[in-house]
Amino acid sequence: MTERKATEWMLLPLKRYAEFSGRSPRAEYWWFFLFSILASIPAGIIDAIIGTQIIGGLLSLGLIIPSLAVGARRLHDLDRTGWWMLAPLAVILPTIAGAGLFGGLGAIGGLLGSSGAAGAGVGGAVVILGLGGVIGIGLSLMLLVWYCTRGTSGPNKYGPDPLAPAENPTLYY
Repeated sequence: MTERKATEWMLLPLKRYAEFSGRSPRAEYWWFFLFSILASIPAGIIDAIIGTQIIGGLLSLGLIIPSLAVGARRLHDLDRTGWWMLAPLAVILPTIAGAGLFGGLGAIGGLLGSSGAAGAGVGGAVVILGLGGVIGIGLSLMLLVWYCTRGTSGPNKYGPDPLAPAENPTLYY
């Protein structure tokens, strides 16, 4: 394993900006996560002082690609596809659409004079939002556990073990 300082782990995903292939160990993922939080604090303070959200927005825009890339590489280290990152989103978006549909149909029923339809529409929307929220939270917790789990030992289909000693390690700094 190549020993790195915390600051090197924090900046490594920026050097591997849009690299979605390969593997990333827990240290790379979590140090970059901390870096993102620490960078957002002064951005938020500056935004509060000048009365806009431009600095925080630009920071978020600049960090979205490396965040997705390091997340995908982290899942690759567990021998899982990076598409798992979209699992909560794949549940939450249809949930919102379904709740909007039920709520809209209930509103139309209410406008047409059917109080039962309005109540059913609102009730259906609440049930869909609750169920989708629980499933989305469950998937998010599953991802959190995966991000905290040590990667597979040895090479896997996504590349060599980033923690294994290598004859010619790839250094990004």
